[in-house]
Amino acid sequence: MVRELLAADTADARLLLRARPIHNVFLDYVVSSGVLGRVPGFWGWVPHGRLEALMMIGPLGGVTLESRSTEAYAPLAAAAASAPVRPRHIVGNEEVTTPFFEAYRAHGATPLWERREPYYVVDREGRRGLGGTPCEARVERASECDLDETLANSALQHLEDLADDRRGADPDGFERRHRKDLADGRWWVMREGKRIVFQVHVGAENAHIVQLGGVMVPPDLRNRGYATLGMEAIIERLLDWRPAVGLFCNESNAPARRVYERVGFRSLFHYRSWLLDEPIAGRLPGGA
Repeated sequence: MVRELLAADTADARLLLRARPIHNVFLDYVVSSGVLGRVPGFWGWVPHGRLEALMMIGPLGGVTLESRSTEAYAPLAAAAASAPVRPRHIVGNEEVTTPFFEAYRAHGATPLWERREPYYVVDREGRRGLGGTPCEARVERASECDLDETLANSALQHLEDLADDRRGADPDGFERRHRKDLADGRWWVMREGKRIVFQVHVGAENAHIVQLGGVMVPPDLRNRGYATLGMEAIIERLLDWRPAVGLFCNESNAPARRVYERVGFRSLFHYRSWLLDEPIAGRLPGGA
């Protein structure tokens, strides 16, 4: 059976997710924050009283899941099709997202695009293997004074990377979420003079890894080495905090992949994602 998850399910959900903590860093991070039973959008497949699969549908229609049973996908897809917020962006480890999407497409899902994304990880050993001199570039947490610049960069990154105009569809919500991430210290930047030449979002984490996203160099500043310097600098900072740093990247984005591999990232597995022909739901804060 599929049912909404409650606070009492938190321990079982964490046990399920932490069987593959690097594959499930985002879901692990969200569930560990204590949202079950307080925030809608969390569903579990619970046959015979045991949690075998978990699905999150965020308020913007972002879907991610984990399952240890092939029998979970059809009932989870049916639940997603009748959920208050329909799936819009499915993303995660391809071992679970691919069978889920195949089950969900029977409910009328129309993809705008599909792509495969290597999941990259770097640790201290990987950095040492590069040789060379320590990175001297400097990154720092963005502040409220950086709102306009980082907001514009982030909106462009969504357009370029996801072909998704989230700011245009929900300008107030997009700014509200971005402002909260600034206040929480999630956006990091590298500057040249007064201008931001590189920015990155430091997102979900667990005891094993911290995950990056939103990597952006303004278009007129590209091909000058800023992405490499910025990635080296943020990696060095974060490896003092967690054993590894991870991110995923469109398989066809060769320039970005070259940067990541140059600074020590290596692909461990693949994500697969779909953007579906669904409107952005509501003007709600947070979400996947």
